[in-house]
Amino acid sequence: MRIITLHCDYIKFKPLKKALKSVEDLKDMKEKVVKDPLVVLTAVEEGDNDQTIKHLIASIKKTAGEVKAKHIVLYPYAHLSSNLAKPDTALGYLVEAEAVLKKEGFEVTRAPFGYYKEFELKCKGHPLSELSREFRTDEQKGKLSSTPPKKVAKESGKIILDRRNLKPNDHRILGEDLGIFYLSDDIGPGLPLWLPNGETIRNELEQYMRQVETRHGYKYVTTPHITKGHLYEKTGHLPYYADTMFSPIEIEGINYYLKPMNCPHHHMIFNKLVKSYRDLPLRLAEPGVVYRNELSGVTYGLMRVRHIMQNDAHIYITPDQLKAEFVKVLELFNEVYKVMGIKDYYFRLSLPDFKGNPEKYSGDPTEWEFASEEIRKAMKQWGGKFTEEKGEAAFYGPKIDVQVKNANGKEETLATVQVDIVVPKRLNLVYVDEKGEKKTPIVIHRAILGSYERFVAFLLEQTEGKLPFWLSPIQVRIVNFTDRNVKAAEKILAQIRKELPSLRIESDFRNTTVNDKVRDSELLKIPYIVVIGDKEEEKNTLAVRERGSAKPKFGVSLNDFIKEIKHKTEQRE
Repeated sequence: MRIITLHCDYIKFKPLKKALKSVEDLKDMKEKVVKDPLVVLTAVEEGDNDQTIKHLIASIKKTAGEVKAKHIVLYPYAHLSSNLAKPDTALGYLVEAEAVLKKEGFEVTRAPFGYYKEFELKCKGHPLSELSREFRTDEQKGKLSSTPPKKVAKESGKIILDRRNLKPNDHRILGEDLGIFYLSDDIGPGLPLWLPNGETIRNELEQYMRQVETRHGYKYVTTPHITKGHLYEKTGHLPYYADTMFSPIEIEGINYYLKPMNCPHHHMIFNKLVKSYRDLPLRLAEPGVVYRNELSGVTYGLMRVRHIMQNDAHIYITPDQLKAEFVKVLELFNEVYKVMGIKDYYFRLSLPDFKGNPEKYSGDPTEWEFASEEIRKAMKQWGGKFTEEKGEAAFYGPKIDVQVKNANGKEETLATVQVDIVVPKRLNLVYVDEKGEKKTPIVIHRAILGSYERFVAFLLEQTEGKLPFWLSPIQVRIVNFTDRNVKAAEKILAQIRKELPSLRIESDFRNTTVNDKVRDSELLKIPYIVVIGDKEEEKNTLAVRERGSAKPKFGVSLNDFIKEIKHKTEQRE
């Protein structure tokens, strides 16, 4: 059995028509609205039994207790699995779960089974608002290693993308057409393979961020991919994020986890480096790889994956440095996003709600109030667009999210900045202040690009694959008009490479028409196509077709062309 629990402000759903002939006709086809529910998207699978249902009910009770939800919505959601139980069996287990939960004192709404439904919900956004779980019987666990999954459309291990309902600028289509990434069924869901073109984009982004962040005073570190579980228990992450962490690896009798976040590692580096207030602010940065155990049914291209490389950083500060340092982070967003060409984004400031849900937030309310007000002042001083959402703060402090819309018009969180006033105390992080007293630092968690996977996905969708020149995997392609122009084209290619060794330039000297070569280059959205024909060879010039231009520009000198692309590279245009 697989479930996703969503703590929501509301859910609306309305049955439209039967999906299964065997189910009974509904007497009431009206829209239903449930406020402040714990929504449980549920897929009952082959082999599920009474043991599985007990796990389901226990899990729902645990999560409902943690988020203080009194109303449960059981929502059949077949898309979570390709190994579904028979309809009668699935319905029976859902009815059983409904009855048991009602006896436990919950209000329970069960969405119609076997019907196509339209639905709308608003997820709250706190750490426990989105959780995925999988329950297996002992028999099912044994079969996992011996029985192959049901076949999906694939070719030599590659999952075939169904394009029929996707928009042309969907990053999954662009990722395939432009050779950015692909998903292999043999590797597993949510584990994208970066192809050469995609790795080039990611590497350019990494190098750019390293240059910018170093200039802004960040120090780069590297941390391991696994960590002892007791560290996550001390930070409080393990209780909150256990359902999205992979099962532990036992080494010499000790449980180690694939790290789901980088911050505990950076906190250990703080302990090594910082003695007094004179060492602050300390800005640590890392393109850190983390792992999240997302259900295969919710993994989605590069947007939602299991292997994530974050543009991560942690800033350790004294309380009186919070506002100024937060402004610097906002200015860094502005600098980076301007270079990236990102527009139409805004910040969402998530604040605590101690009156409505005080149990959610750890720590001293006075410190929460101070941190929230300092961030609000920083946002106002910065002057950009932002909204406030009360009750959406993380369990350890207020935060801001960068909100954008994807190709389907759905709002996504691209990046996050979080203020941590809780975990530093749990780990006993201290510095000595100017009076010689031990104090706890405040930590700003920030990721300007968020994850490289999600950022590349968004960038592809926003630009429709027409990446800026400095980011394009192939920046220039040299094309010969006829076979007799190959030597001249090779000479031009060699001269450009000599002048610009780091330029990503290729050639296409195939024995086909120039129209075919130009068309293939345009499909790859290459910024510059340089054609060498008899006239160009005779006059020692170039015919340059810039991406988006209807016609090439003739008579371009090699020196002028090199100057132009050198300028674009240096200015990151």
